[in-house]
Amino acid sequence: MVLLVIIALEAAGGFVAPLVARGSTRRWAVRIPEVERNVVEFGTEAENVTSYHAACAPGEKVRRSRLARLGEADMEVVFLGTASCIPSATRGVSCSALRFGGQTLLFDCGEGTQIQMQRSNRVRPGSVTAVFVTHAHGDHTFGLPGLLCLLGQNREPDAPPIDVYGPQGLRFFARAALQLTHSRAAAPYRIHELLDVPFIPPRGYQGPTPPKRSLKLAADQRYGELPGGVDVAPDANGVWTIRPPGSDLVVRAAPMVHTVPCVGYVVQEPDRPGKLDVSKVEPVLEKNFDAFKSRGVKHPKKVYQVLKEMRPDQCFTFPDGTKVYAADCVAPREPGRVVAICGDTADARRLAPLLEHRCDLLVHEATNAFLGPPFDDPTKISPALVRRATEAHGHSTPEMAARFANEIRARRLVLTHFSPRYKGDALPTSLHAMRKIELKAKLDHGAPVENPDPVLAAWDLSHVPVPRACSATS
Repeated sequence: MVLLVIIALEAAGGFVAPLVARGSTRRWAVRIPEVERNVVEFGTEAENVTSYHAACAPGEKVRRSRLARLGEADMEVVFLGTASCIPSATRGVSCSALRFGGQTLLFDCGEGTQIQMQRSNRVRPGSVTAVFVTHAHGDHTFGLPGLLCLLGQNREPDAPPIDVYGPQGLRFFARAALQLTHSRAAAPYRIHELLDVPFIPPRGYQGPTPPKRSLKLAADQRYGELPGGVDVAPDANGVWTIRPPGSDLVVRAAPMVHTVPCVGYVVQEPDRPGKLDVSKVEPVLEKNFDAFKSRGVKHPKKVYQVLKEMRPDQCFTFPDGTKVYAADCVAPREPGRVVAICGDTADARRLAPLLEHRCDLLVHEATNAFLGPPFDDPTKISPALVRRATEAHGHSTPEMAARFANEIRARRLVLTHFSPRYKGDALPTSLHAMRKIELKAKLDHGAPVENPDPVLAAWDLSHVPVPRACSATS
């Protein structure tokens, strides 16, 4: 235990020195350089806060530059919380927001999510339409009641309810939290439970078996819950398929290896029809324009849309007998984008069949890592020891995340869910640690050279675009 504390303290940017040695008993004191303390440890006096922010300023500039290089897209993921276990002064706990088409889908909802959302200039509470919970651990769920209350503020009376998805037990949790606290400010919501999520513990797991779903509490509309929540059964392959109301996206879930029943989610955008080369159709249409009119066709140019919706081997026959095949004038369909968001896991491979080697963005946890000096003392701890301990708790290292990213050929890997030992501020020591984590997760499959930062260690309120493959390489 002492060794783990020492490692954590050394990773925080200071060092541990023995004060007194008596036999085999040692007392320790911690000396942390003043500039490396976070704002809470540093104190709240104005001059100290000013010094802290001044020390962070260069790092913040580096971060802004990195995000600028990533560019923009009409689909993006905003990281509202990137810590594991407990929130800190520099990181909130798990919540990722997928923004697309004017809507926001949240994945996990750790404690303080409603605060992080109000700090963000990219995620509007009114845009949230659905929440997807990966598992029942508190750092992924404690923020749900508070979030529902935030979403209930200044909400339009005719706004659709918030749809919440997750493993069994989520419905009871939300009911108990809101009803027992008499929280009548919650937005109207429906909870849809994923049935029969299996418990797949990691090797070496010694903890308790999660309780069976046995508690009952009736729904009460006074606290926001509307009828219409459904139980979603898995298909023959053990996959749950969800089509969020009002969205073209399809969300599928598969079980993860963790210490409680857990899923990861894959978000699929529909394929887009290929572009029509009008120049190859227009001359034929002009020759047949009057013939279309004589047959009562009011808008002959609608033939363009008909051709776009045809299969490549299909053809359209014009009034004069001319046949135009879709393959000759319509480009191939443009594949929709795919985003995979893993829950906590020591093995995400059950998501792979859902991806079919197509993944534009993989969000994967990397709870712990062996970083070497000055963060980890190789005489006291080793990469193998870190991996075994991490895996036994149902989590991953950066190397484990990278192996899965390589397997599914992810275009970009974003790491998140970091141990509290890794600060999320922009101090030099913090940035150095996160850069080492990124290097540990270097992708081996050869991400496109046009893809800047193929591996990124997320920080709170960072945002990563999901460009289309063709636009990313054009």
